[in-house]
Amino acid sequence: MSQFPNDDHELVAFLKQHRPQAPPPDPALESRLFDTIDALPTQQNVVVFQRSQPRVRRSLVWLVPPTLAAGLVATLVGYHTLVPAKPSATDLASLQAFMESNWQGTVNSSSTDEELPLFNEGTTN
Repeated sequence: MSQFPNDDHELVAFLKQHRPQAPPPDPALESRLFDTIDALPTQQNVVVFQRSQPRVRRSLVWLVPPTLAAGLVATLVGYHTLVPAKPSATDLASLQAFMESNWQGTVNSSSTDEELPLFNEGTTN
């Protein structure tokens, strides 16, 4: 049994003063318990009640057509939302002009680009 902390002397005294009295033991209780246990039916005499009809396990075959239909709908919707629209002739013309101007800038280097040093010679690492 656990001990109470030392600072709860008043609580311990109160509990000791007001604790209920235990009932007197019944001398015939043990013999009544064993008589009741002996009167219980043994495992061979116990009848197990079962359901009148066995539980029918439903087949999951009925899920195949709705699953296929849902997959087809998801594929079609996903295809139409993910495929970009065809660009117009003006969009293609502006894209072509942009690519030609950038290509010309990378192929033809100007004289100012060649004069710039890649590394600063005055710094040391």
